[in-house]
Amino acid sequence: MSLFILSFIMGIAGAGLIFIFRDKIGIYDIPNHRSSHQKAIPKGGGIGILLAFVFSCLILWIPFYFWIPSLFISLISLWGGDKHLLSPGQRLVFQFSCSLVFLIFYLFSIKAAFFSYFLCIPLSVFVVGTSNFYNFMDGIDGIAGITGGIGFSLLAFYSTLNGNYEPYGILSVVLACACFGFLCFNMPKAKVFLGDIGSILLGFTFACLIILLSDNIRDFLVMIGFLSTFYFDELFTMIIRIRSGDSLIVSHRKHIYQLLVNELSFSHCKIALTYGAIQLMVGITLISASSDLLYLLLSYGVYSIILIGAAIKIHKKVVVQ
Repeated sequence: MSLFILSFIMGIAGAGLIFIFRDKIGIYDIPNHRSSHQKAIPKGGGIGILLAFVFSCLILWIPFYFWIPSLFISLISLWGGDKHLLSPGQRLVFQFSCSLVFLIFYLFSIKAAFFSYFLCIPLSVFVVGTSNFYNFMDGIDGIAGITGGIGFSLLAFYSTLNGNYEPYGILSVVLACACFGFLCFNMPKAKVFLGDIGSILLGFTFACLIILLSDNIRDFLVMIGFLSTFYFDELFTMIIRIRSGDSLIVSHRKHIYQLLVNELSFSHCKIALTYGAIQLMVGITLISASSDLLYLLLSYGVYSIILIGAAIKIHKKVVVQ
């Protein structure tokens, strides 16, 4: 319990220090055409989450092949993303390298069969994709912290049900607590942003924990649903942009959550809480259906129809306006 409290405090302290020393640090998110904010906000508040993660990994004896690539990718994201010293292509090289290091060492540690190593490529795409999806979805106050707090809590709960709580379930609670601590400076009105150092870290570790906690494909399918709102919004937006002939590498603000805030004038807090509520509802449903693959797929089907219908309605409303 003391580790969880300490992680919560670290989440607060990291964001607080960035806010207090914002002018000396000088890393700001400057509003542009894709921003949902009107003034410059200091970023890098995810440093407290990173510290809580590394400290807990050392205490819990988490394997080096998980926490060292996570630490490295987070620091590279601070240097290359938050400080804009690396191009997107260069950052992708580092991200894929870190994911492959994790996957290869993990498969070696469990003495996986040789053919299992061929899964490194698709799994690496999953890890890097999740990392960047989390980063892209971190665009309004509260949404990244709420999603992280709920998502990692669901991972911990599901790992407990499966008897895999230690050490990765404990680490999931640590990350959830750090996310909730960070929220103290990020909502209802953001004083600090998470920054790439935090968002890339959360996406990377979330994907890696899914792999570490999955005993079979059913577990994997259940746990990816714990980040359902982020996956859905990003994938749906990508499809819409491809159909519109937009370049996927050009910055935009066409995510559903951005349309709701910028074009339909919903508050940041209301949308962040709505996304969290949907995420929690989907997660609980998938856990309840986890014993039967057919029910699990049926649950995905029902939620997909509902969310696609809602997303199309939002897009039509924006076009009409």
